[in-house]
Amino acid sequence: MSTFFWGIIGAVIALFIGLTAFFVVGRADTRPIRQNFKGSADEDERDSNEEGFYGGAVTGTSGLPCGRVSVEAEQLYAMFSSRSMTVGEEGNTDLRDLKDLLSKLTCFKSDLMSPGQTITAVKELGFATHMDIQPVADLTGRCFAKLVPERDLSIQFEKWRDFGLDMIKRLCTASSMSELEASQAERLFFLVWNDVMNVAQGTCLQGPPKGIFKTGPYDPVANTPDSIKELRPYDGLY
Repeated sequence: MSTFFWGIIGAVIALFIGLTAFFVVGRADTRPIRQNFKGSADEDERDSNEEGFYGGAVTGTSGLPCGRVSVEAEQLYAMFSSRSMTVGEEGNTDLRDLKDLLSKLTCFKSDLMSPGQTITAVKELGFATHMDIQPVADLTGRCFAKLVPERDLSIQFEKWRDFGLDMIKRLCTASSMSELEASQAERLFFLVWNDVMNVAQGTCLQGPPKGIFKTGPYDPVANTPDSIKELRPYDGLY
């Protein structure tokens, strides 16, 4: 073949290598910016080129993960995040704890309401002994399998309730809120808590266990037979 032909082949190969290098090197680090997407981590600790979605949870307008499923949760978080914590030294820490709790409640609801019953929003949410009895992702999976005893679910929601009310009281003090504002904050929290609890009770406790799980006569089960629901609690007396 002629030198001219091989020259054309060489030019094409060089052009291909040049374009490949341009897109691999020149266009590197072009992931979506975080504008309009806020995760559950402090934004100052995140790089400006980070993905907009954090922890698998879709966020609402207030920066609260899964806030789109609860207007009240966003309103409650905004009440405190928009104020300065001027009293005491733990205000910002308490605000992060409240945000974590609201994230767990709203993302728990989001996954429970998902059409395919998938563990998506809660899968990256951490476990904290001061507010959880088990990782919320594990709780969600047990709910889908109908393997959560009613008492276990009640204990978890009681712990979330008590922790949330404690954080609200502390934050009201730290931000010098009025008594009326404090009452409004507690009302919003109870609306969120009751809403998520109602969704959980409907999803976790209704229906027989699913999958390969089998229970024996002495195993704790998620469902209470109708035949014993009306019996009074056992007090140890015959």
